[in-house]
Amino acid sequence: MSGIRVRRWPAGLEGGWGVSSVLALSATALAANATETAADTTGKGTVSLDTVTVVGSHIRRIDAQTQHPLLILERADLERTGLTEIADILQLTTIAGQSRNRGINNGGNGELRVNLRSLGDNRTLVLVDGRRWVSALDGGVDLTAIPMVLIERVEVLKDGASALYGSDAIAGVINIVTRRDYAGLEAGAYIAQNAHGDGLRRSYDLTWGEARDGWSVAAGVAYSKDDPILARDRAISATPVHGLPVGAAGSSITPFTGLLPESMADAGQFVRLIPGRPGTSPDDFRPFDSANDRYNYVAQNYLQTPLEQHSLFVQSRLELSPDLALSAGLMRNERRSAQQLAEPTVQFAPYFDGAEGQIVITADNVYNPFDEPVIAAVRRFSEAGARRFNQEVDTTRGYVALDGVFNLGGRAFTWGADATATRAQQDEFVSPYIDNSRLLLALGPSYRDGSGAVHCGTPGEPIAGCVPLNLFGPPGAMTPAMLEYVTRSVHNRKRAESARLAVHAEGAVATLPAGDLDIAVGLEHRNERGYDRPDALIESGNANGTGGTYTSTSGSYAVNEAFVEMRIPLLLDAAFARQLDITLAGRLSDYSAFGNTHKGQAGLRWRPTDDVLVRGSYSQGFRAPSILDLFAGEIRSVAWLTDPCAAENEPTPVVAARCAAAGVPVDVQQSNATNVTSGGNPHLAPETATHRSLGLMYTPQWADGLEASIDWYKVQIHDAIGERDGQSVVEDCYRRGDAGACARIRRAEDGSLIYVSAVAQNIPGGLETEGVDLGLRYRLPTRAGDFVMSWDTSYVSYFGEIGRPDRLTLLADGLPAQGNVVGNNRSPGGYYGVVWRTRSVLSLEWHRGAWSASATGRYFSAIDEDCGNVAYTASVVDDPALLDLCSNPTRVVELDGSGVGQEAPENRVGSVTFFDLQGSWQAPWEATFTLGVRNAFDRQAPVAYSAGANSFFADYDVPGRFWYASYRQKFW
Repeated sequence: MSGIRVRRWPAGLEGGWGVSSVLALSATALAANATETAADTTGKGTVSLDTVTVVGSHIRRIDAQTQHPLLILERADLERTGLTEIADILQLTTIAGQSRNRGINNGGNGELRVNLRSLGDNRTLVLVDGRRWVSALDGGVDLTAIPMVLIERVEVLKDGASALYGSDAIAGVINIVTRRDYAGLEAGAYIAQNAHGDGLRRSYDLTWGEARDGWSVAAGVAYSKDDPILARDRAISATPVHGLPVGAAGSSITPFTGLLPESMADAGQFVRLIPGRPGTSPDDFRPFDSANDRYNYVAQNYLQTPLEQHSLFVQSRLELSPDLALSAGLMRNERRSAQQLAEPTVQFAPYFDGAEGQIVITADNVYNPFDEPVIAAVRRFSEAGARRFNQEVDTTRGYVALDGVFNLGGRAFTWGADATATRAQQDEFVSPYIDNSRLLLALGPSYRDGSGAVHCGTPGEPIAGCVPLNLFGPPGAMTPAMLEYVTRSVHNRKRAESARLAVHAEGAVATLPAGDLDIAVGLEHRNERGYDRPDALIESGNANGTGGTYTSTSGSYAVNEAFVEMRIPLLLDAAFARQLDITLAGRLSDYSAFGNTHKGQAGLRWRPTDDVLVRGSYSQGFRAPSILDLFAGEIRSVAWLTDPCAAENEPTPVVAARCAAAGVPVDVQQSNATNVTSGGNPHLAPETATHRSLGLMYTPQWADGLEASIDWYKVQIHDAIGERDGQSVVEDCYRRGDAGACARIRRAEDGSLIYVSAVAQNIPGGLETEGVDLGLRYRLPTRAGDFVMSWDTSYVSYFGEIGRPDRLTLLADGLPAQGNVVGNNRSPGGYYGVVWRTRSVLSLEWHRGAWSASATGRYFSAIDEDCGNVAYTASVVDDPALLDLCSNPTRVVELDGSGVGQEAPENRVGSVTFFDLQGSWQAPWEATFTLGVRNAFDRQAPVAYSAGANSFFADYDVPGRFWYASYRQKFW
């Protein structure tokens, strides 16, 4: 797949390598879903032009029907979606699971990714023209870096392919084919908006190409800007949980400070200001009321995040001789994205680690009315405004390649060599944070001078420049001077770089009775490096109010690889075997991080009749640990862990003996909070996987234009890389006797649990999924026009732990099994997120002359979700009527392996189908007008109480019809 293949024309055609001829001849191959037209040189000076190379194989073949199920999206298919981001389009495919998109505001960073088979976006390999694209530090690929103007078509391999392409190709492979052989000048304009009057999108692009004898060049530029949509502007997302009272379902951190005076520490009862009171007397405060005092934190959130991009590309090709060509390309994409959340929160308490554990409001603070220290507090700084996260991400990629033809032993072979380098640089600006070092001073001793002005410190030792902070007054009590002193903006930097050198060759080494024995071989060297450098405020532990504290990440690794692929024809034109061949492939990889790994693959293609194709494959896969897996800096957090050694938790004799052996006192008390550190682990091994598939394709001669397919798959992943949470590490040590886990635990002098290290590791057990993909295509020409019907459906029968243990069965790591989590988002089950039982896309196209139209339906099956938050809120506000929001509020099920049923309310989120409509007209002056609407019938997303802040799953459309129009003009 690497590079642009050189074509050699037979005698009688134009000399050289005429690009216009190549384009004409390529059209036939593309109609057969080819991924790249190539020459099959049968002798010096002669070629056959009916062979293609498809993703999933390095070997050229007569047709694109391989042993792998393959989805091809041509440029017209991409434009028909009405979307301007390739990730948004790929997330519409039926095999896509929940993916990072612009509907994820809290936790998003502007990236758009694709998660095939719900196995994780870092287990999907992304190629551009057959070359690996740079991944983020966690191994996933941000597809915003690949502009739509650059894309000719997209190929999605629904199969594992690590033996062919190396790491990450576990769930599948996405290959994006660029516009390399474009001739002419074309401009496009696109504008769209939600029917609610927000979310405006606009996009403009210009593409130019020139092709002459011996050379060609293509270039393009594009600009796009998408405005945000605010959560408060849709009823379903205007409150934290749709249908529940904000005062009980919102955040406990409010613009009224929650305060814990020292004398109230034993009771643990926080108090807050009574509205309308000044906060100058203890009588101005009352206990926090969980049923009425919570805060609507979603009012300033984005429901759909903004995005702005500038893109350009140039690609060229020069024929150096009849047997050699040089190609090169450069791409640049600049992304500007943002997220917005509610005002920053500030917390401090003596049980926190680091600076947050040292801060108190001293008794002699001028604003403190309690005449005693306030040892803990939580407040939302509403005076500071919304939290903003702004990213500037610049991605640059360049390559140079040589491709040619050589003869060996009387046979012709194609070969190629290329060098590719990609860099993604991110600068993130976040504001506001609160500086703990200044907060400590601002809440310490303070006094008023003779004029009434307030100063930090004491009259004898004032603190210059410090401004005392009032956390006792009502919202708005913080002055601009107070905010200016304690708030900070931060600048975080990330970079990911990938450099690759590769050589490859392919051809027929022998002729067997059933056809040519083809072989492809290649060598590759790759370097991956990157870093994540947080602002000094974050790395110092002094950041309070916007996000977590973590230290720098920096690392690199190198890999050398060799692969071989063979296609062996066994039968041709035999009884019950019009064609039968097998494909074998193997790859050896040597990583500087962990050593060698080798993977193999075998595929079968059997055509018993002209109408039927049977295909199957077995492949071994792997995912090498990412830069973040290996070298991530420490992330510090506070968790409330159950201590198995604490007397009140009644340790068993075995647990008590292990605790005693570790020096834990018999009378140790349960800790209020424990500091937990996570991060990278340079001793990780790669994940491994097996992928099995078996399918049938039916193309009956009696129904011209009809094609049907069914493909079964099963994927198993072993030694998955992940992080054991702090509680699991503690359980591993004392309940399961894991000495390695015990080494990651630290206790105070009195024996109380104070610290747990929960770094990344290869988790015992594994992950398994199984399902079926169905496809149906029918092309019907009529006097009324040409009709094309497409129907793709994916059905997942199992997703869960490897070996399919029953729910609550104890696994090798001691945790209870989740069981089959397909179609639910409840506990247990929510650990994996939503795995749709069925996703289906049905589209109908009509073409007649200059006119065309299409209608598409996108179906999501129902989800059973946890409804515990509704039940909890109903109990807090003493309103049983709220339970009616759950479809099954009285559900009782065993949750913890005790054999005793417990209340576990459940809700069924109904299935939903969104319909899209589009119409186009091709004007006589080489222009195309398009008008369309997504979610044409204004289908509202069903409420999901487990979905997070927006109360519906991010896979669904944002509420409201989405209208768009585009104009494309070809000038020559």
